[in-house]
Amino acid sequence: MRRAFVTLLAATPVLSIAAPAAHFDSGVEGWRVVDFSCCSTDYVTPSTTFAANWHAAGGTPGGYIDFADPSSGSFYFEASSAFTGDLSAYLGGTLGFARKVTAPEGSVQWRDDPDVVIVSGGQSYVWRGLANPGADWSPEQVTLRATGFTLGGLGGAAVSDSAFAAALGNVSALYLRGETINGIVETTALDHVQISAVPEPSAALMLLTGLGMLALRRRRS
Repeated sequence: MRRAFVTLLAATPVLSIAAPAAHFDSGVEGWRVVDFSCCSTDYVTPSTTFAANWHAAGGTPGGYIDFADPSSGSFYFEASSAFTGDLSAYLGGTLGFARKVTAPEGSVQWRDDPDVVIVSGGQSYVWRGLANPGADWSPEQVTLRATGFTLGGLGGAAVSDSAFAAALGNVSALYLRGETINGIVETTALDHVQISAVPEPSAALMLLTGLGMLALRRRRS
């Protein structure tokens, strides 16, 4: 039975492409920081670009990157090319990441920018989470579906399923928010960025069947 279960797992279909991920254990991994000028509303073309700071330890776990707020505008972490191009295989999957913020005590939270910006075809598709990251690592996860995304900014129109699917098939940039405090006072850190696909139904069914067979075998032995 155990041999059959191993064979079953080996036969389980998986995506043939490597899922985009950045754990920053050996460097910035192609990520950088961008700044949008004050009161920017499109989140498509940043005004300034910076090199992200890399730290070898203190992440979740391992290394991480961070940056201090550079201006009165809104700064973001820009993903490497691994997170651009055709990401349609991840429609319905998730984008996960962790952030933490260092700021003076009593600082006022800033919530007027989206947490996630996906740029495609010269247009931005934006999403905002329920809360800002805290002083400790705060994990965040967004489902890669149209629900919760708006077009061009937080006050934009809701995104249709077909428009979001098309956008995910041709991503030119991915930005994660670093601007979290009102004023030029905070340093925001980023780690453990991962895009995950929805498991194929056949793969999930085969895996559950195999686990059930193994459990039955153990009860009988």
